Amino acid sequence: MHNRFSYRSHSYGSKFAQLLFCLLFVLSLGACGGSSTQQTFQQTCAGLKGQSVGEGTIVSAVDVPASGVVPEMCTVMGAIVSSPASTINFKVEMPTTSAWNHKMLQEGGGAYDGVIEDYTSVYETGNVRQRGYAVVADDSGHQSSNIADLSFALNNPVGFDNFAELAVPRTYAAAQATIKLMYGAAPIHNYFYGMSTGGREALQQAQRNPQNYDGIVADVPVIDYDQVIQKGIGVQQQALNSNGAGWLDANKIQLYANAELAACDALDGVADGIISNVAACQTAFNPQSLRCPGGVDSGDTCLSDAQLATVELLTTDSTLPVPLANNVTVAPRWGIGAETDSGGGWAAEQLGPTNAAIASALGVFSDQWVKYAITGNPANNLLTYNPTSNVQQWQAVSEQVNATNPDMNAFAARGGKLILYSSLSDQLVEPFGTIAYYNSVVQTMGQTQTDSFLRYYTAPGVTHSGTGPGAGLADRLGALENWVEKGVTPPDQLLAEKLAADGSVALTRPMCRYPAWPKYNGSGDVNSASSFTCVTS
Repeated sequence: MHNRFSYRSHSYGSKFAQLLFCLLFVLSLGACGGSSTQQTFQQTCAGLKGQSVGEGTIVSAVDVPASGVVPEMCTVMGAIVSSPASTINFKVEMPTTSAWNHKMLQEGGGAYDGVIEDYTSVYETGNVRQRGYAVVADDSGHQSSNIADLSFALNNPVGFDNFAELAVPRTYAAAQATIKLMYGAAPIHNYFYGMSTGGREALQQAQRNPQNYDGIVADVPVIDYDQVIQKGIGVQQQALNSNGAGWLDANKIQLYANAELAACDALDGVADGIISNVAACQTAFNPQSLRCPGGVDSGDTCLSDAQLATVELLTTDSTLPVPLANNVTVAPRWGIGAETDSGGGWAAEQLGPTNAAIASALGVFSDQWVKYAITGNPANNLLTYNPTSNVQQWQAVSEQVNATNPDMNAFAARGGKLILYSSLSDQLVEPFGTIAYYNSVVQTMGQTQTDSFLRYYTAPGVTHSGTGPGAGLADRLGALENWVEKGVTPPDQLLAEKLAADGSVALTRPMCRYPAWPKYNGSGDVNSASSFTCVTS
């Protein structure tokens, strides 16, 4: 049979005969030229196992079939052993050669890491793997099933160094080497995308490793853990000490949210449950209007003085007990709106479900930070701890971990581009801290230089986890690609979406470039971005 096919191919000597030969070969053996290419890809993938890459070694390399919109991928797991107590596990997912867009996207981590996660879907529309990226991520240098667990840092300075600042560049180097082994070429463009802890890592790269990435997206960044946590300590102590007198239950939080909406919701032109004019809201609503007679708790219709003191910590700026690196001395307020959101409101992020124990997200993060990053004492009691007892350690850790350096001239000079984003109803990481950082960049570098490489967008009504009544999903990565690769300056507004439970688009809003916010035009569908205009007043 093989000789007969060969004879036909040669005797006809035409493209038609060659195509006929290929078709008959496919029907008889189930394969043609594409199979050879696929087989070569699979063989190259399998051959990566055991290879040295950067400071690491490839532990496994598995061909993963295409699934839905995601093409066939070679999924590599690697390890960088920094010390007996700290190993950085990393993953590199590489599409077939024909599907690869010749770019690398490195994703940042979340919380205190310990696992390799994919966070881009929280705020980014589209699937980065469908776009053909080689996608890279790491676990920050330790392994844990709980991303709120910082105990790995106890007597483990190398492990903490990796988490604080070194895991990302070490993984970058290993990933670059892995990609070159796979394709025989380096990526044409390198991008970094991070949110929360990953947002901090994103800003760190622009500040400390400006040569590595052409473009960076920093979403809801924890710019300085020490700043957030010092203020978080104050909230926990005010809410939970004195038998929980300052704690607010669900009814009290709802009372506050209702009053805030009544005062502020329509300031953007429409009462739709989203407070968009956050600047005006800060003066339009005074929580003291909810004070109980004599300041004594008398039920769900008012707030006691102790509860109002907790609210004041959450909704106003305050001076830090210990000043931090890069002249950070103020802890800004948390977000405006979505206080009752089940996933990202005050109960989940700040106050917890009970006044009997530290159970909120920030409470747990703060407790772990003080125990393992600051004092090295697992027996520390957060509710009695005073940050001024460890001034030097707070300042040293802030210097290492934070991303508050406003000087990104080196990143700008090499042509790097940065998109920064804040959710304005973020009740875990202060969006006003990011605003303060952006303003410090402008003050340091000037508005013209800042505009040449940085765009800052905000979204009202969106929490840290992407929930809330507002719209936070947008194609920031697409805007960044156009800026880096085509020189197309990002627009002053992006289209933002909020998805319904079934995955459909529930509403759209313009995601405005700071300091603008979306104002209702006075007519039109309130669920459509076309009915809103980004304004500054």
